[in-house]
Amino acid sequence: MLARTLPVLVLATAIAAQGSPFVRLHDTVVRRVAMTAPTTGVPTPASLVSGVTVCATLPVAWHSQTVPGGGTLSPIAPGNPACVNRPGAFAFVASVNGNPRNQGIFVVDALGLRAIAMGCGQGGGSGMHGTCGDPAPGGGTFAGFFGGTVFAPPINDAGDVLFFADVVNGPTTRGLFLYLAAAATIIKVAGVGDPSPLGGTFDKIGPGSMNNHRAVAFLASPPGTTNSNLFLWQGGIITTIAAAGNPAPGGGTIALLGTEAFGYQDGTWIPSGPVPAINDCGQIAFRAIVNGGITTRGVVVRTNGVDTWFLRAGDPTPAGGTYTDFQAAVLNGSGQIAVLADFTAGTPNTGWFAGSPGSFRKALAFFDPVDGGQCLGLAYSRNPMTPLDDEGNLVLWCDLSSASGQDRLVVSSPNGSLTVLARRGDVTPLGGIYTGMNAWPSLSSTGHATLSAYTPGAPGIFNAHFASVLCGPAIAASPCTPIGGTVRIDDYGPLGGVYVMAASTVATSIPLPFWGTLLIGPNPIVILAGPIFYPGSAGPSTTLLPIPPDPLLQGQSLHFQTLAFGSPTDLLTNRASTRLQ
Repeated sequence: MLARTLPVLVLATAIAAQGSPFVRLHDTVVRRVAMTAPTTGVPTPASLVSGVTVCATLPVAWHSQTVPGGGTLSPIAPGNPACVNRPGAFAFVASVNGNPRNQGIFVVDALGLRAIAMGCGQGGGSGMHGTCGDPAPGGGTFAGFFGGTVFAPPINDAGDVLFFADVVNGPTTRGLFLYLAAAATIIKVAGVGDPSPLGGTFDKIGPGSMNNHRAVAFLASPPGTTNSNLFLWQGGIITTIAAAGNPAPGGGTIALLGTEAFGYQDGTWIPSGPVPAINDCGQIAFRAIVNGGITTRGVVVRTNGVDTWFLRAGDPTPAGGTYTDFQAAVLNGSGQIAVLADFTAGTPNTGWFAGSPGSFRKALAFFDPVDGGQCLGLAYSRNPMTPLDDEGNLVLWCDLSSASGQDRLVVSSPNGSLTVLARRGDVTPLGGIYTGMNAWPSLSSTGHATLSAYTPGAPGIFNAHFASVLCGPAIAASPCTPIGGTVRIDDYGPLGGVYVMAASTVATSIPLPFWGTLLIGPNPIVILAGPIFYPGSAGPSTTLLPIPPDPLLQGQSLHFQTLAFGSPTDLLTNRASTRLQ
Protein backbone atom coordinates (compact mmCIF):
# COMPACT_ATOMS: atom_id res chain seq x y z
CA MET A 1 0.00 0.00 0.00
CA LEU A 2 1.17 3.51 -0.78
CA ALA A 3 1.57 5.84 2.17
CA ARG A 4 3.34 8.74 0.50
CA THR A 5 1.93 12.22 0.23
CA LEU A 6 1.34 13.57 -3.25
CA PRO A 7 1.17 17.32 -3.89
CA VAL A 8 -1.34 18.40 -6.51
CA LEU A 9 -1.30 21.94 -7.93
CA VAL A 10 -4.70 23.24 -8.96
CA LEU A 11 -5.22 26.38 -11.07
CA ALA A 12 -8.67 27.92 -10.95
CA THR A 13 -10.28 28.89 -14.27
CA ALA A 14 -12.16 31.92 -15.58
CA ILE A 15 -15.79 32.33 -14.63
CA ALA A 16 -17.24 33.11 -18.04
CA ALA A 17 -20.87 32.64 -17.04
CA GLN A 18 -20.91 35.94 -15.17
CA GLY A 19 -19.83 38.03 -18.13
CA SER A 20 -16.35 38.86 -16.92
CA PRO A 21 -14.18 40.86 -19.36
CA PHE A 22 -11.05 39.73 -17.51
CA VAL A 23 -8.41 37.50 -19.00
CA ARG A 24 -7.32 35.77 -15.84
CA LEU A 25 -5.00 33.10 -14.59
CA HIS A 26 -5.87 32.56 -10.95
CA ASP A 27 -3.44 31.67 -8.25
CA THR A 28 -2.39 28.30 -6.95
CA VAL A 29 -3.97 26.13 -4.29
CA VAL A 30 -1.95 23.21 -2.99
CA ARG A 31 -3.79 20.06 -1.99
CA ARG A 32 -2.29 17.04 -0.30
CA VAL A 33 -3.78 13.66 -1.06
CA ALA A 34 -2.76 10.70 1.11
CA MET A 35 -3.63 7.09 0.33
CA THR A 36 -3.29 6.40 4.05
CA ALA A 37 -3.54 9.15 6.60
CA PRO A 38 -0.23 9.92 8.36
CA THR A 39 -1.96 11.05 11.55
CA THR A 40 -3.27 9.03 14.45
CA GLY A 41 -6.87 10.09 14.22
CA VAL A 42 -9.33 12.89 13.48
CA PRO A 43 -9.92 15.13 16.48
CA THR A 44 -13.26 16.42 17.66
CA PRO A 45 -14.08 20.17 17.58
CA ALA A 46 -13.63 20.23 21.35
CA SER A 47 -9.90 19.75 20.86
CA LEU A 48 -9.66 23.24 19.41
CA VAL A 49 -9.14 26.22 21.69
CA SER A 50 -11.05 29.35 20.75
CA GLY A 51 -8.91 32.44 20.30
CA VAL A 52 -11.10 35.12 18.70
CA THR A 53 -14.82 35.50 18.21
CA VAL A 54 -16.83 36.88 15.30
CA CYS A 55 -19.27 39.58 16.38
CA ALA A 56 -20.75 40.29 12.95
CA THR A 57 -20.44 39.42 9.28
CA LEU A 58 -21.45 42.33 7.08
CA PRO A 59 -22.07 42.46 3.32
CA VAL A 60 -19.65 44.82 1.55
CA ALA A 61 -20.23 44.40 -2.21
CA TRP A 62 -22.24 41.87 -4.18
CA HIS A 63 -23.22 40.68 -7.62
CA SER A 64 -26.12 42.72 -9.13
CA GLN A 65 -25.47 45.69 -6.81
CA THR A 66 -26.16 49.02 -8.53
CA VAL A 67 -22.99 50.83 -9.60
CA PRO A 68 -22.92 54.65 -9.47
CA GLY A 69 -22.81 55.81 -13.08
CA GLY A 70 -24.79 52.88 -14.44
CA GLY A 71 -24.78 49.12 -14.61
CA THR A 72 -24.55 46.46 -11.94
CA LEU A 73 -21.57 45.01 -10.15
CA SER A 74 -20.06 41.61 -10.98
CA PRO A 75 -17.19 41.25 -8.49
CA ILE A 76 -16.52 37.53 -9.11
CA ALA A 77 -15.45 37.58 -5.47
CA PRO A 78 -14.19 33.98 -5.22
CA GLY A 79 -11.53 34.78 -7.82
CA ASN A 80 -10.74 38.43 -7.12
CA PRO A 81 -9.59 39.00 -3.51
CA ALA A 82 -10.46 42.23 -1.72
CA CYS A 83 -7.92 44.16 0.32
CA VAL A 84 -8.87 45.96 3.57
CA ASN A 85 -7.41 48.81 5.63
CA ARG A 86 -7.63 49.56 9.36
CA PRO A 87 -10.81 51.68 9.10
CA GLY A 88 -12.42 48.70 7.34
CA ALA A 89 -12.55 50.04 3.77
CA PHE A 90 -12.39 47.42 1.00
CA ALA A 91 -10.73 47.73 -2.43
CA PHE A 92 -11.19 45.22 -5.26
CA VAL A 93 -11.35 44.79 -9.03
CA ALA A 94 -14.74 43.99 -10.56
CA SER A 95 -16.68 43.78 -13.80
CA VAL A 96 -19.76 45.88 -14.52
CA ASN A 97 -22.74 44.50 -16.43
CA GLY A 98 -25.00 46.73 -18.51
CA ASN A 99 -22.52 49.55 -19.09
CA PRO A 100 -19.91 50.05 -21.88
CA ARG A 101 -17.52 51.03 -19.09
CA ASN A 102 -17.54 47.42 -17.99
CA GLN A 103 -14.68 47.03 -15.50
CA GLY A 104 -12.92 48.97 -12.81
CA ILE A 105 -11.22 49.35 -9.45
CA PHE A 106 -13.76 49.85 -6.66
CA VAL A 107 -13.69 51.03 -3.06
CA VAL A 108 -16.33 50.51 -0.37
CA ASP A 109 -15.97 52.71 2.71
CA ALA A 110 -18.14 54.97 4.85
CA LEU A 111 -19.26 56.73 1.65
CA GLY A 112 -20.48 53.50 0.08
CA LEU A 113 -19.54 51.85 -3.22
CA ARG A 114 -17.69 53.86 -5.84
CA ALA A 115 -15.27 53.35 -8.71
CA ILE A 116 -11.88 55.05 -8.59
CA ALA A 117 -10.88 53.99 -12.13
CA MET A 118 -12.99 52.58 -14.98
CA GLY A 119 -12.07 50.90 -18.27
CA CYS A 120 -13.82 49.21 -21.16
CA GLY A 121 -13.38 46.48 -23.73
CA GLN A 122 -11.95 43.09 -22.88
CA GLY A 123 -9.78 42.48 -19.83
CA GLY A 124 -6.15 43.18 -19.13
CA GLY A 125 -3.83 41.30 -21.45
CA SER A 126 -6.57 40.64 -24.02
CA GLY A 127 -5.33 43.15 -26.62
CA MET A 128 -8.98 44.07 -27.28
CA HIS A 129 -9.57 47.33 -25.49
CA GLY A 130 -12.07 50.14 -25.84
CA THR A 131 -11.35 53.85 -25.51
CA CYS A 132 -14.17 54.88 -23.16
CA GLY A 133 -12.18 54.41 -19.95
CA ASP A 134 -11.08 57.10 -17.51
CA PRO A 135 -8.09 59.27 -18.43
CA ALA A 136 -4.74 57.75 -17.45
CA PRO A 137 -1.90 59.88 -16.05
CA GLY A 138 0.25 61.27 -18.86
CA GLY A 139 -2.25 60.51 -21.61
CA GLY A 140 -4.45 57.77 -22.98
CA THR A 141 -7.25 56.00 -21.14
CA PHE A 142 -7.51 53.02 -18.82
CA ALA A 143 -8.56 49.91 -20.68
CA GLY A 144 -8.25 46.41 -19.27
CA PHE A 145 -7.93 45.56 -15.59
CA PHE A 146 -6.55 42.26 -14.31
CA GLY A 147 -8.39 39.78 -12.12
CA GLY A 148 -6.89 37.13 -9.90
CA THR A 149 -4.90 37.08 -6.72
CA VAL A 150 -1.66 38.87 -7.49
CA PHE A 151 -3.49 41.88 -8.95
CA ALA A 152 -5.65 42.61 -5.89
CA PRO A 153 -5.45 46.39 -5.23
CA PRO A 154 -4.00 47.22 -1.78
CA ILE A 155 -5.62 50.10 0.11
CA ASN A 156 -3.85 52.02 2.88
CA ASP A 157 -5.39 53.72 5.91
CA ALA A 158 -5.78 57.03 4.07
CA GLY A 159 -7.80 55.28 1.35
CA ASP A 160 -5.03 55.43 -1.28
CA VAL A 161 -5.25 52.46 -3.68
CA LEU A 162 -2.50 50.85 -5.77
CA PHE A 163 -3.70 49.13 -8.94
CA PHE A 164 -2.47 47.55 -12.17
CA ALA A 165 -3.96 48.29 -15.59
CA ASP A 166 -3.55 48.34 -19.36
CA VAL A 167 -3.67 51.74 -21.10
CA VAL A 168 -4.62 52.63 -24.69
CA ASN A 169 -3.36 55.61 -26.72
CA GLY A 170 -0.92 56.66 -24.03
CA PRO A 171 2.86 56.86 -23.54
CA THR A 172 2.81 53.50 -21.74
CA THR A 173 0.75 50.41 -22.50
CA ARG A 174 0.65 48.97 -18.99
CA GLY A 175 1.64 49.97 -15.50
CA LEU A 176 1.15 50.43 -11.79
CA PHE A 177 -0.97 53.42 -10.75
CA LEU A 178 -1.75 55.05 -7.41
CA TYR A 179 -5.07 56.63 -6.52
CA LEU A 180 -4.53 59.44 -4.00
CA ALA A 181 -7.71 59.59 -1.94
CA ALA A 182 -7.24 63.05 -0.41
CA ALA A 183 -6.92 64.69 -3.84
CA ALA A 184 -9.09 62.15 -5.74
CA THR A 185 -6.39 61.95 -8.41
CA ILE A 186 -4.36 59.15 -10.00
CA ILE A 187 -0.61 59.18 -10.59
CA LYS A 188 1.66 56.67 -12.32
CA VAL A 189 4.10 54.64 -10.23
CA ALA A 190 5.85 52.80 -13.07
CA GLY A 191 5.00 51.81 -16.62
CA VAL A 192 6.32 49.66 -19.44
CA GLY A 193 9.10 51.61 -21.16
CA ASP A 194 10.01 53.76 -18.16
CA PRO A 195 13.70 54.12 -17.24
CA SER A 196 15.06 51.51 -14.84
CA PRO A 197 17.53 52.46 -12.10
CA LEU A 198 19.55 49.43 -13.29
CA GLY A 199 19.90 51.02 -16.73
CA GLY A 200 17.77 50.68 -19.82
CA THR A 201 14.01 50.49 -19.46
CA PHE A 202 11.36 48.36 -17.82
CA ASP A 203 10.26 45.84 -20.42
CA LYS A 204 7.67 44.28 -18.09
CA ILE A 205 5.97 45.74 -15.02
CA GLY A 206 4.45 43.61 -12.28
CA PRO A 207 2.21 44.17 -9.26
CA GLY A 208 3.31 45.63 -5.95
CA SER A 209 2.63 46.18 -2.25
CA MET A 210 2.10 49.52 -0.49
CA ASN A 211 2.36 50.98 3.01
CA ASN A 212 0.71 53.94 4.72
CA HIS A 213 3.51 56.27 3.61
CA ARG A 214 2.70 55.55 -0.07
CA ALA A 215 5.91 53.60 -0.53
CA VAL A 216 5.47 50.89 -3.17
CA ALA A 217 7.59 47.73 -3.53
CA PHE A 218 7.06 46.14 -6.94
CA LEU A 219 8.37 43.74 -9.60
CA ALA A 220 9.79 44.66 -13.00
CA SER A 221 11.80 42.85 -15.65
CA PRO A 222 14.45 43.94 -18.16
CA PRO A 223 14.14 42.96 -21.85
CA GLY A 224 14.79 39.34 -22.72
CA THR A 225 13.62 37.61 -19.53
CA THR A 226 10.49 36.91 -17.52
CA ASN A 227 12.49 36.81 -14.28
CA SER A 228 12.10 40.06 -12.38
CA ASN A 229 13.95 42.30 -9.96
CA LEU A 230 12.57 44.29 -7.02
CA PHE A 231 12.13 48.06 -6.96
CA LEU A 232 10.92 50.75 -4.57
CA TRP A 233 8.87 53.79 -5.56
CA GLN A 234 8.45 56.67 -3.13
CA GLY A 235 7.61 60.28 -3.87
CA GLY A 236 8.11 59.80 -7.60
CA ILE A 237 11.60 58.29 -7.30
CA ILE A 238 12.36 54.65 -8.16
CA THR A 239 15.30 52.85 -6.58
CA THR A 240 16.43 49.22 -6.60
CA ILE A 241 15.57 46.97 -3.67
CA ALA A 242 17.39 43.90 -4.96
CA ALA A 243 18.46 42.49 -8.32
CA ALA A 244 19.98 39.30 -9.66
CA GLY A 245 23.75 39.47 -9.18
CA ASN A 246 23.59 41.51 -5.98
CA PRO A 247 25.49 40.17 -2.95
CA ALA A 248 23.35 38.02 -0.66
CA PRO A 249 23.51 38.47 3.11
CA GLY A 250 26.10 36.12 4.56
CA GLY A 251 27.78 35.35 1.24
CA GLY A 252 27.04 34.31 -2.32
CA THR A 253 25.04 36.25 -4.90
CA ILE A 254 21.34 36.56 -5.54
CA ALA A 255 20.43 34.41 -8.54
CA LEU A 256 16.64 34.78 -8.68
CA LEU A 257 13.98 36.98 -7.08
CA GLY A 258 10.78 37.19 -9.12
CA THR A 259 10.46 33.72 -10.65
CA GLU A 260 6.78 33.67 -11.63
CA ALA A 261 5.21 35.18 -14.74
CA PHE A 262 1.79 35.05 -16.42
CA GLY A 263 1.34 34.96 -20.20
CA TYR A 264 -1.63 36.65 -21.89
CA GLN A 265 -3.63 36.53 -25.12
CA ASP A 266 -1.92 39.63 -26.52
CA GLY A 267 1.45 37.82 -26.40
CA THR A 268 2.77 39.74 -23.40
CA TRP A 269 4.09 38.47 -20.09
CA ILE A 270 3.70 39.96 -16.63
CA PRO A 271 6.08 39.19 -13.73
CA SER A 272 3.64 38.06 -11.06
CA GLY A 273 5.58 36.98 -8.01
CA PRO A 274 6.68 36.53 -5.43
CA VAL A 275 5.76 40.17 -4.75
CA PRO A 276 7.80 41.81 -1.96
CA ALA A 277 6.09 43.15 1.18
CA ILE A 278 6.65 46.56 2.80
CA ASN A 279 5.45 47.84 6.19
CA ASP A 280 5.09 51.31 7.70
CA CYS A 281 8.51 51.07 9.35
CA GLY A 282 10.07 50.76 5.90
CA GLN A 283 10.99 47.10 6.35
CA ILE A 284 10.85 45.05 3.15
CA ALA A 285 10.48 41.26 2.99
CA PHE A 286 11.32 39.20 -0.09
CA ARG A 287 12.24 35.67 -1.09
CA ALA A 288 15.68 35.14 -2.63
CA ILE A 289 17.40 32.21 -4.32
CA VAL A 290 21.18 32.32 -3.95
CA ASN A 291 24.24 30.93 -5.74
CA GLY A 292 27.60 30.37 -4.08
CA GLY A 293 26.67 30.87 -0.45
CA ILE A 294 25.88 28.65 2.49
CA THR A 295 22.21 29.60 2.01
CA THR A 296 20.42 28.34 -1.10
CA ARG A 297 17.10 30.13 -0.61
CA GLY A 298 15.06 31.83 2.04
CA VAL A 299 13.23 34.93 3.21
CA VAL A 300 15.17 38.19 3.60
CA VAL A 301 13.91 41.16 5.63
CA ARG A 302 15.56 44.54 5.12
CA THR A 303 15.56 46.81 8.18
CA ASN A 304 17.20 50.25 8.05
CA GLY A 305 19.12 49.17 4.95
CA VAL A 306 20.46 45.93 6.47
CA ASP A 307 19.40 42.58 4.97
CA THR A 308 18.83 39.67 7.36
CA TRP A 309 17.79 36.10 6.69
CA PHE A 310 14.60 35.52 8.67
CA LEU A 311 14.21 31.96 7.37
CA ARG A 312 16.50 29.76 5.28
CA ALA A 313 16.34 26.33 3.72
CA GLY A 314 17.83 23.93 6.26
CA ASP A 315 16.72 25.91 9.32
CA PRO A 316 14.78 23.89 11.91
CA THR A 317 11.01 24.45 11.99
CA PRO A 318 8.76 24.66 15.06
CA ALA A 319 6.90 21.66 13.59
CA GLY A 320 10.04 19.53 13.55
CA GLY A 321 12.40 18.84 10.67
CA THR A 322 13.80 21.59 8.45
CA TYR A 323 12.56 24.07 5.85
CA THR A 324 13.13 23.25 2.19
CA ASP A 325 11.38 26.05 0.23
CA PHE A 326 9.29 29.21 0.64
CA GLN A 327 6.64 31.25 -1.12
CA ALA A 328 6.19 35.02 -0.64
CA ALA A 329 6.44 36.28 2.94
CA VAL A 330 3.80 38.73 4.16
CA LEU A 331 4.98 41.32 6.69
CA ASN A 332 3.14 43.13 9.49
CA GLY A 333 3.87 46.43 11.22
CA SER A 334 5.60 44.68 14.13
CA GLY A 335 8.26 43.22 11.85
CA GLN A 336 6.85 39.68 11.87
CA ILE A 337 6.39 37.61 8.74
CA ALA A 338 4.05 34.79 7.74
CA VAL A 339 4.90 32.44 4.89
CA LEU A 340 3.80 29.19 3.30
CA ALA A 341 6.84 26.91 3.42
CA ASP A 342 7.73 23.36 2.45
CA PHE A 343 9.46 21.37 5.16
CA THR A 344 10.58 17.84 5.85
CA ALA A 345 9.83 16.23 9.21
CA GLY A 346 10.14 12.53 8.49
CA THR A 347 7.95 13.04 5.42
CA PRO A 348 7.55 16.10 3.16
CA ASN A 349 4.90 18.57 4.26
CA THR A 350 3.77 22.16 3.73
CA GLY A 351 2.43 24.72 6.18
CA TRP A 352 2.12 28.33 7.22
CA PHE A 353 4.68 29.67 9.72
CA ALA A 354 4.60 33.06 11.45
CA GLY A 355 6.86 35.11 13.67
CA SER A 356 10.37 36.52 13.68
CA PRO A 357 13.84 35.04 14.27
CA GLY A 358 13.84 33.14 17.54
CA SER A 359 10.06 33.08 17.88
CA PHE A 360 8.48 31.36 14.89
CA ARG A 361 5.36 29.24 15.29
CA LYS A 362 3.52 26.83 13.08
CA ALA A 363 0.19 28.44 12.21
CA LEU A 364 -1.35 25.62 10.15
CA ALA A 365 0.01 22.71 8.12
CA PHE A 366 -1.36 19.80 6.15
CA PHE A 367 -3.08 17.14 8.28
CA ASP A 368 -3.47 19.54 11.24
CA PRO A 369 -6.84 19.28 13.03
CA VAL A 370 -9.38 21.85 11.88
CA ASP A 371 -13.05 21.96 12.86
CA GLY A 372 -13.42 18.23 13.36
CA GLY A 373 -11.41 17.26 10.30
CA GLN A 374 -7.94 17.70 8.83
CA CYS A 375 -6.43 20.45 6.70
CA LEU A 376 -5.93 19.04 3.19
CA GLY A 377 -5.88 22.25 1.15
CA LEU A 378 -3.89 25.47 1.63
CA ALA A 379 -3.26 28.53 -0.55
CA TYR A 380 0.11 30.06 -1.38
CA SER A 381 1.09 33.07 0.69
CA ARG A 382 0.71 36.16 -1.47
CA ASN A 383 1.32 39.90 -1.35
CA PRO A 384 -0.33 42.40 -1.54
CA MET A 385 -2.84 40.56 0.66
CA THR A 386 -2.31 41.31 4.37
CA PRO A 387 -3.43 38.24 6.36
CA LEU A 388 -1.11 38.93 9.33
CA ASP A 389 -2.21 41.71 11.68
CA ASP A 390 0.17 43.71 13.87
CA GLU A 391 -0.55 41.50 16.90
CA GLY A 392 0.40 38.32 15.01
CA ASN A 393 -3.07 36.94 14.26
CA LEU A 394 -3.09 35.19 10.88
CA VAL A 395 -6.24 34.63 8.80
CA LEU A 396 -6.07 31.57 6.54
CA TRP A 397 -8.14 29.54 4.12
CA CYS A 398 -8.05 25.77 4.28
CA ASP A 399 -10.06 22.89 2.84
CA LEU A 400 -10.88 19.76 4.78
CA SER A 401 -11.29 17.77 1.56
CA SER A 402 -8.53 16.74 -0.83
CA ALA A 403 -11.07 17.10 -3.67
CA SER A 404 -12.28 20.58 -2.51
CA GLY A 405 -15.68 21.46 -1.16
CA GLN A 406 -15.11 21.82 2.59
CA ASP A 407 -13.74 25.36 2.76
CA ARG A 408 -12.95 27.00 6.08
CA LEU A 409 -11.79 30.51 6.93
CA VAL A 410 -9.79 30.42 10.17
CA VAL A 411 -7.68 32.66 12.37
CA SER A 412 -4.49 31.26 13.88
CA SER A 413 -3.57 33.29 16.97
CA PRO A 414 -0.10 33.68 18.53
CA ASN A 415 -1.21 31.64 21.56
CA GLY A 416 -1.72 28.61 19.29
CA SER A 417 -5.50 28.76 19.18
CA LEU A 418 -7.40 28.23 15.94
CA THR A 419 -10.81 29.82 15.39
CA VAL A 420 -13.18 29.15 12.50
CA LEU A 421 -14.62 32.37 11.06
CA ALA A 422 -16.76 30.82 8.33
CA ARG A 423 -17.61 27.44 6.84
CA ARG A 424 -18.87 26.38 3.46
CA GLY A 425 -22.60 25.92 3.93
CA ASP A 426 -23.04 28.67 6.52
CA VAL A 427 -25.89 31.10 5.79
CA THR A 428 -24.71 34.49 4.47
CA PRO A 429 -26.12 37.89 5.55
CA LEU A 430 -27.52 38.27 2.01
CA GLY A 431 -29.28 34.90 2.07
CA GLY A 432 -28.08 31.70 0.48
CA ILE A 433 -24.96 29.94 1.72
CA TYR A 434 -21.21 30.31 1.35
CA THR A 435 -19.53 28.11 -1.23
CA GLY A 436 -16.20 28.40 -3.01
CA MET A 437 -14.57 30.86 -0.62
CA ASN A 438 -11.71 32.98 -1.89
CA ALA A 439 -8.49 31.41 -0.64
CA TRP A 440 -6.56 34.68 -0.06
CA PRO A 441 -8.19 36.63 2.82
CA SER A 442 -6.78 39.70 4.56
CA LEU A 443 -7.06 40.88 8.16
CA SER A 444 -6.78 44.43 9.45
CA SER A 445 -5.33 45.27 12.86
CA THR A 446 -8.80 46.48 13.90
CA GLY A 447 -10.33 43.06 13.37
CA HIS A 448 -11.83 43.25 9.87
CA ALA A 449 -11.30 40.04 7.88
CA THR A 450 -12.22 39.76 4.22
CA LEU A 451 -14.60 36.92 3.34
CA SER A 452 -15.38 36.47 -0.36
CA ALA A 453 -17.46 33.61 -1.70
CA TYR A 454 -20.16 32.31 -3.99
CA THR A 455 -23.61 32.75 -2.47
CA PRO A 456 -25.97 30.22 -4.08
CA GLY A 457 -29.55 30.67 -2.91
CA ALA A 458 -29.21 34.42 -2.37
CA PRO A 459 -31.83 36.04 -4.64
CA GLY A 460 -30.05 37.37 -7.75
CA ILE A 461 -26.69 37.42 -5.99
CA PHE A 462 -24.12 34.95 -7.34
CA ASN A 463 -21.22 36.01 -5.11
CA ALA A 464 -20.17 38.75 -2.71
CA HIS A 465 -17.49 40.31 -0.53
CA PHE A 466 -18.18 40.32 3.22
CA ALA A 467 -16.41 41.75 6.28
CA SER A 468 -16.04 39.32 9.16
CA VAL A 469 -15.71 41.63 12.19
CA LEU A 470 -14.01 40.23 15.28
CA CYS A 471 -15.31 40.99 18.79
CA GLY A 472 -13.89 43.06 21.60
CA PRO A 473 -12.47 46.56 21.89
CA ALA A 474 -10.10 46.90 18.96
CA ILE A 475 -7.24 49.37 18.93
CA ALA A 476 -4.51 49.80 16.35
CA ALA A 477 -1.65 52.27 16.25
CA SER A 478 0.74 53.41 13.56
CA PRO A 479 3.48 50.79 14.03
CA CYS A 480 6.29 53.31 13.53
CA THR A 481 6.20 57.01 14.36
CA PRO A 482 9.01 59.57 13.99
CA ILE A 483 9.72 61.71 17.05
CA GLY A 484 8.11 65.06 16.48
CA GLY A 485 5.47 63.32 14.37
CA THR A 486 1.97 62.06 15.08
CA VAL A 487 0.82 58.56 15.91
CA ARG A 488 -2.61 57.62 14.59
CA ILE A 489 -4.63 55.43 16.97
CA ASP A 490 -7.76 53.81 15.55
CA ASP A 491 -10.16 52.69 18.23
CA TYR A 492 -13.17 50.46 17.70
CA GLY A 493 -14.14 50.61 21.34
CA PRO A 494 -17.03 49.03 23.21
CA LEU A 495 -20.54 49.97 22.21
CA GLY A 496 -22.57 51.30 25.11
CA GLY A 497 -19.70 50.96 27.59
CA VAL A 498 -17.14 53.13 29.33
CA TYR A 499 -13.47 52.95 28.55
CA VAL A 500 -10.15 54.69 28.93
CA MET A 501 -7.11 54.34 26.76
CA ALA A 502 -3.75 54.44 28.51
CA ALA A 503 -0.24 54.79 27.10
CA SER A 504 3.14 53.86 28.53
CA THR A 505 6.74 53.42 27.42
CA VAL A 506 7.01 50.04 29.16
CA ALA A 507 4.61 47.16 28.58
CA THR A 508 4.12 45.92 32.13
CA SER A 509 0.73 44.41 32.94
CA ILE A 510 -1.13 44.77 36.24
CA PRO A 511 -4.50 42.99 36.72
CA LEU A 512 -7.31 45.25 37.88
CA PRO A 513 -10.75 44.07 39.06
CA PHE A 514 -13.53 44.86 36.57
CA TRP A 515 -11.08 46.51 34.17
CA GLY A 516 -9.20 43.58 32.68
CA THR A 517 -5.48 44.37 32.69
CA LEU A 518 -3.94 47.80 32.91
CA LEU A 519 -0.95 48.38 30.68
CA ILE A 520 1.35 50.65 32.62
CA GLY A 521 5.01 51.38 33.14
CA PRO A 522 7.09 53.26 35.68
CA ASN A 523 6.21 56.49 33.85
CA PRO A 524 2.76 56.38 32.31
CA ILE A 525 2.97 59.34 29.98
CA VAL A 526 -0.63 60.10 29.13
CA ILE A 527 -4.25 59.12 29.47
CA LEU A 528 -5.46 59.63 25.93
CA ALA A 529 -9.19 59.55 26.53
CA GLY A 530 -11.68 58.64 29.17
CA PRO A 531 -14.00 57.94 30.47
CA ILE A 532 -15.89 58.13 27.19
CA PHE A 533 -19.52 57.07 26.95
CA TYR A 534 -20.58 55.45 23.71
CA PRO A 535 -24.20 55.14 22.63
CA GLY A 536 -25.19 51.77 21.22
CA SER A 537 -24.75 52.96 17.63
CA ALA A 538 -21.29 54.40 18.15
CA GLY A 539 -18.72 53.85 15.47
CA PRO A 540 -14.94 53.96 15.30
CA SER A 541 -12.86 56.91 16.41
CA THR A 542 -9.37 58.10 15.55
CA THR A 543 -6.95 59.84 17.93
CA LEU A 544 -3.94 61.73 16.59
CA LEU A 545 -1.33 61.88 19.35
CA PRO A 546 1.62 64.28 18.83
CA ILE A 547 5.00 62.85 19.85
CA PRO A 548 7.42 65.41 21.34
CA PRO A 549 10.65 65.94 19.33
CA ASP A 550 12.69 64.61 22.24
CA PRO A 551 15.81 62.64 21.17
CA LEU A 552 15.51 60.56 24.37
CA LEU A 553 12.31 59.03 22.98
CA GLN A 554 14.04 57.73 19.86
CA GLY A 555 14.15 53.95 19.76
CA GLN A 556 11.53 53.51 22.48
CA SER A 557 8.17 51.83 22.03
CA LEU A 558 4.88 53.33 23.10
CA HIS A 559 2.14 50.89 24.15
CA PHE A 560 -1.59 51.57 24.15
CA GLN A 561 -4.46 49.65 25.68
CA THR A 562 -8.20 50.06 25.99
CA LEU A 563 -9.76 49.25 29.36
CA ALA A 564 -13.47 48.72 29.19
CA PHE A 565 -16.57 47.53 30.96
CA GLY A 566 -20.28 47.60 30.26
CA SER A 567 -20.95 44.09 28.97
CA PRO A 568 -19.14 40.72 29.12
CA THR A 569 -17.52 41.24 25.72
CA ASP A 570 -16.40 44.74 26.66
CA LEU A 571 -14.21 43.35 29.45
CA LEU A 572 -11.79 42.16 26.79
CA THR A 573 -8.71 44.31 26.28
CA ASN A 574 -6.65 44.93 23.19
CA ARG A 575 -3.16 46.34 22.89
CA ALA A 576 -1.27 48.21 20.23
CA SER A 577 2.24 49.62 20.01
CA THR A 578 4.27 52.11 18.02
CA ARG A 579 8.04 52.34 17.72
CA LEU A 580 9.49 55.85 17.95
CA GLN A 581 12.09 56.56 15.27
